[in-house]
Amino acid sequence: MIVGVGLDVVSVERIARAMRNPRFVRRVLTEAERRVCRTPECVAGRWAAKEAIAKALRFAMSWQDVEILPGPAGAPTARIEHPGFDQSSCRVHLSITHERGHAAAVAVVESGA
Repeated sequence: MIVGVGLDVVSVERIARAMRNPRFVRRVLTEAERRVCRTPECVAGRWAAKEAIAKALRFAMSWQDVEILPGPAGAPTARIEHPGFDQSSCRVHLSITHERGHAAAVAVVESGA
């Protein structure tokens, strides 16, 4: 059963400007994400994905509570470490896309997975 859907869109240029401050990337991305995500497009996709997940779950989270990494087939997967999220009973489906200077992500939270 679907328990939440979240969507977010962000300007890649906005993220590129924010990335001029090295603290921004450390605040938004986990250490593992920083190893695989170096371009403004990639960081913008992670930003949008984390925002979409927070909207789907309907509770506030820190940037470090969610980690978005490529799965075995390359599709993004989410690992959530938050007391309000039960990884054993919920599954997050995630898609990230880029188009004309924007990154967007949609997250669908399913229970009973």
